[in-house]
Amino acid sequence: MQRRPVPAAVRSIALAGLFSLAAIPALAQSFPGNAENGTNALIEELNTLLNRGEQERLIDPWFLRDLRAAISRYDRPWTETLLSDDFSARGPQPDPPWQVTAGEFLIDWRHGLRSVVEKSAATSTQSTGGGKTDEKDLGKALLGALLQGALQGQQQGGGSQQSRQEPQTGPSFSALQAPIRFSNAFAIDVTLSLRTLQRGGDDGFELGPYQGVNAGSGYRLSYIAGDSAAGSAGSLQLLKVSTRGGVATIEYADRPIQLLDGQPHSLSWTRDRDGAMTISIDGIEVMRVTDRSFRDPFDGFAVVNRGGDIALRQISIAGVAR
Repeated sequence: MQRRPVPAAVRSIALAGLFSLAAIPALAQSFPGNAENGTNALIEELNTLLNRGEQERLIDPWFLRDLRAAISRYDRPWTETLLSDDFSARGPQPDPPWQVTAGEFLIDWRHGLRSVVEKSAATSTQSTGGGKTDEKDLGKALLGALLQGALQGQQQGGGSQQSRQEPQTGPSFSALQAPIRFSNAFAIDVTLSLRTLQRGGDDGFELGPYQGVNAGSGYRLSYIAGDSAAGSAGSLQLLKVSTRGGVATIEYADRPIQLLDGQPHSLSWTRDRDGAMTISIDGIEVMRVTDRSFRDPFDGFAVVNRGGDIALRQISIAGVAR
């Protein structure tokens, strides 16, 4: 592909904008009240110009990619805090907007919002196919779990408090939802701890934003616990789920992820206006990918405990002000 020259006017505007971006952090100390607004306004204007240049094919694609990458380092559009919870409620149930739609999530004063799901050996063997975990099948199981959990919540008018003495008729899980509407661009921060209850199974969790009343579409960050006794760490993948298209894997973490020590771990997940997502664990970036499958606002945030002992210690969600 032959590279097209960048029009001088577009290049000048873009470069001037980037020089201004580089200067704003230094100016912020002198003008703390105006620096953030100035940065956001400048980024909005640059993005508008770049979108126009892309649509009219005025900008070389390599130069456009470099410009967007530079702008993304300064673009912090998530200025509206929509949810912030440290699960310090007196309990045992979490405060609204949280809804337990399957299994149990209970307030634990030492750990936060906690869910314990222990599967029988037969259930574990059935769900993992004799010990071999197929991540695509797990994603499909997740979609069914969320739909089933949401429907259970609607039919019963609230959380399903399943007794641990009741017989298990299928794969066991717990599901939690917060039906809050937030923008397509978001910043999600979660502090959690995790402990596995069985060896070599499919313990783990899924969490992410959803669309629709039944949480049937959206993004799911899926963690599959490894066998710590055997020296294998867990894996993290980003799924796209929908009621029509099923499940697709968007990206895998570029390194093994070990979360099974029972200690608090921080998870940060951001998505900008162009669909660029970054996921970090304990401050280390493990995933960066762009996906524009969902352009409309999200209708809520869901958490599924597929197996194990998970405790949510803090969750915050920020979006773009309308």
